[in-house]
Amino acid sequence: MPASLLSDTEILQALTAAHRPLPSPSAVALELMRALERRDLGLRDIANIARRDPALVGRMIQLANSAIFAGMRPAVAVEEAMLRIGTGGLARLAIALSLMQASKSANLEGFDLRRFWMTSIQRGLVFQHLSQRVGRMYSAEAFCLGLLADVGQLAMAVSLGAQAVSTDAQTSAQALRERQLRDYGYDQDDASAVLLAHWGFPPVLAQAVRTRWPQAVSAGSREAQLRECVALSRSLQLRPDGVAPDAAQMRSLAESLQLSETDLQGALASAAQDMASMAAVFEMRLQQQEVDAEFDRLRRALATPPLLDEPVADEVLVVSHDAALRAGLRQALEAAGHAVVEAATAAQANEIVQMQGPRVAVLDWGDGGAVAALCRSLRAEHGPRIYLLALSRDMEQYAVLNALDAGANDVLFAPVLPQMLAAKVQTGARSTRVLAAAEAERGHGLRTLRTLEQRNAELLQAAGTDELTGLGNRRALDAFLPPLFAQAVAEGQPLACLMFDLDEFKRINDRLGHDVGDQALRAVGRVLRQQSRGMDFAARVGGEEFLMLCPQTGEEAAARVAERIRDAIAMPQADLPPLSVSVGVALGPHGYADVASLIRAADQALLQAKRLGRNRVCFAPTPSAAAAD
Repeated sequence: MPASLLSDTEILQALTAAHRPLPSPSAVALELMRALERRDLGLRDIANIARRDPALVGRMIQLANSAIFAGMRPAVAVEEAMLRIGTGGLARLAIALSLMQASKSANLEGFDLRRFWMTSIQRGLVFQHLSQRVGRMYSAEAFCLGLLADVGQLAMAVSLGAQAVSTDAQTSAQALRERQLRDYGYDQDDASAVLLAHWGFPPVLAQAVRTRWPQAVSAGSREAQLRECVALSRSLQLRPDGVAPDAAQMRSLAESLQLSETDLQGALASAAQDMASMAAVFEMRLQQQEVDAEFDRLRRALATPPLLDEPVADEVLVVSHDAALRAGLRQALEAAGHAVVEAATAAQANEIVQMQGPRVAVLDWGDGGAVAALCRSLRAEHGPRIYLLALSRDMEQYAVLNALDAGANDVLFAPVLPQMLAAKVQTGARSTRVLAAAEAERGHGLRTLRTLEQRNAELLQAAGTDELTGLGNRRALDAFLPPLFAQAVAEGQPLACLMFDLDEFKRINDRLGHDVGDQALRAVGRVLRQQSRGMDFAARVGGEEFLMLCPQTGEEAAARVAERIRDAIAMPQADLPPLSVSVGVALGPHGYADVASLIRAADQALLQAKRLGRNRVCFAPTPSAAAAD
């Protein structure tokens, strides 16, 4: 048994040092991942890397025409597939596709490989659907993250044997992971995160698949939402016969992400509809009847009413060291229709309250100071959510006051009339139900309020988004650029401003119509989104004019970015005439008084590109050179 938990480096060493080699991504897939980090490679360069694996190209085109991109015209070339999937999605799906092929030749006795990949595909579809509800993530990349979220399970099955990941109907996912931590020093989620990072996935995506997060993240942040979304997609994944999904965990995660049961049912319906066709992309044959049977179990579990809707105070805790007294109280309470749980000591009572949560307790006040301390503790911890009935053999007033002062709701004197006991307990049960209903209603109100706040945030975001292209608009530009410029000045980092103008746009509108013109603008916007990093900002600033700000980007890198975008826009696209853009680039912030002067310089460079014949990149002179002229 490991003395301590392993570090990520040690986990990778443990997985790769096993006598049975891990299924690994192909050389082409890994080269595509490395290409994402290079800004000197254009769309054609990445397409040429992909062409080294014809089977990969075929599956990528098939994926680009799959249900994920429903409603779009068929893609027939790898360049079209890349424009639709994105270079990041292409590389990460290449990892997944090559892993699936490699795993077929692995020695996996006792491990159901077909079910593993079927579950992975379904989880990918669910995650792709959910990620669109809680944050922006490209469809292909979201699907890929969900698909590979449990790749560590496959890795541990290969390197350690199927027993390392085996479970049954009585073993929960949490119990399995605890066993893995105890036996190996890491669990399958740690293995997934380590492998994804090793293959080049961004840290925020690789870490999102961990159950135990190595560092705290802010609630509501993108990292927290990604991790909760992965956890929810795992809760909604397919399970073998006899293994029930955890409906309570589903609802808890959904509430945290502000998703309704309708949202979850929608995710399952969408995944069920697309499952068979997506499996075909991965060369797996599924019958729709098989898919429907698998999904029905999940739908039924999700439709089961939550425990909060059931009576919450029918179970009564009886606390007394006197076994005869407990037996008499049990008989009276069971005759009145209550379930009874007994405790002989205060310590046992505390444990029962923590584990089973009864809302009514009858306390034998003859047990002395221990029961008084228990009463105070329960009242302090649970407040009015538990009804405490003291049973006293002493009819003196001070005994009554002592019980009430300790937190008891009422006092009943021995010997007890069964009818009086039942009446007192039923009164207490009714009061706790009313309080629980009020709190549930309040919780619903708070969720509704959070939903309204989310809708307001979405409206605010929409107000800063160009409806046609999905990029930022002028309003977002005005809000975003000054702080970005100020940050570059404060940190002494370069800031590149790129202005793009779609060439001959008026002629496209006049000859082919505004619908084609709109499609051309959308195509430009799509390229800008796919070719930008997370820190970059892209916006449509005029009819056919676009702007991109690239922090920490010097002259050489800016030139590569501009040329790569220009090449990508020039790629042939179905139902569109040949497109080209002119690009003006200005490098700041040094020498510019503010962001407006930087944008004016980029605009002047754009005009120069137009004057020189369009479809080219021109740089603005440095402010010092311009002043000398």
